[in-house]
Amino acid sequence: MDLKTIEGRLVRGLGQASDFTRIEWVRRQFIDLAGIDPYPGTVNLELAKEGERRRWVAWRAGRGEVMAPGAKGFCSARCYPVRINARVPAAIVLPEVADYPEEKIEMVAALPVREHLSLAEGDSVAIELCAPFAAKAVMFDIDGTIVDSVGAYLEVARIAAAPHGIEVSGEHVRRSLATGSGFWKDVVPLDAPDREALIKSMSAHAQREWPRVLREHGRTFAGLAQTLDALKRLGIALGIVSGARPEVLELLREDGILERFDTVILGTDVAKRKPDPEGILECLRRLAIAPEEAIYVGDTAVDIQASRAAGVRAVGVLTGAADSATLSAHWPDRLLPSHAGLTAIVEPA
Repeated sequence: MDLKTIEGRLVRGLGQASDFTRIEWVRRQFIDLAGIDPYPGTVNLELAKEGERRRWVAWRAGRGEVMAPGAKGFCSARCYPVRINARVPAAIVLPEVADYPEEKIEMVAALPVREHLSLAEGDSVAIELCAPFAAKAVMFDIDGTIVDSVGAYLEVARIAAAPHGIEVSGEHVRRSLATGSGFWKDVVPLDAPDREALIKSMSAHAQREWPRVLREHGRTFAGLAQTLDALKRLGIALGIVSGARPEVLELLREDGILERFDTVILGTDVAKRKPDPEGILECLRRLAIAPEEAIYVGDTAVDIQASRAAGVRAVGVLTGAADSATLSAHWPDRLLPSHAGLTAIVEPA
């Protein structure tokens, strides 16, 4: 077995971890260190084989990410991002206490792992330690990934809906962005008079207002230039693959952000949008880089699906429409709280 993989047996915990993972400072650290907003409780493995225990001891000797106690009575711990059965992102939590058993591993994940993977007590489970990705290219989605635009989408939707007495919530917007579903069809009541005509009218209204609203409410995420420059210094090519309209590029012209990218693919450049891989594959063609040498970074399930279809590594970030559980359910290779975490998980190929 790969030295970066450990196999253990699924066992029940003591039932005490549920309250621990709900503590806000605990939750916040799992998000910041591993992109995991923990589902209550932990996933527990028992390492019955000596070889697996030796691997775990070797892992424990590694640095890990330090989790500082946020209140009296708690110990410090270390956090190790992993994937369960090569699918679900998770994080090992290792309390820094004397004589912590070598045959025990506790993990948190953003969704109920047992139910999601149809696991039962005693089943064999493999966990893979997340190592840096060797890459020649990193490609980015725009909305929710490098541009904070969720608020702009909510604002333009409310502007178009208000004359018709229709309320739009942030949840409506996030769900539509996260799933790629038809936004207005979800918002306009099924019994609305002339529903199809109303949907077309509201959509057209929103499109007219969008350039102005985006200028006023959209912005690039803090520290983006520094992240891109750090990747460029590693000799990594940068690309954009997004279904966004061209006006979003105006936001990227500030601080020379757009100039840092080697190529840009927008919705107007492809016949099929994500989750179809056409845009990613075209970006790779322009960069002359093979899929296995590339990473795609996005904030939604369709970004992960498009990455999988294209054969590139999928990295999900939590700055956009989808939450940690939604992204985890589509099996990204890695979760990060934001683009800033890329510099720690990418190395030149």
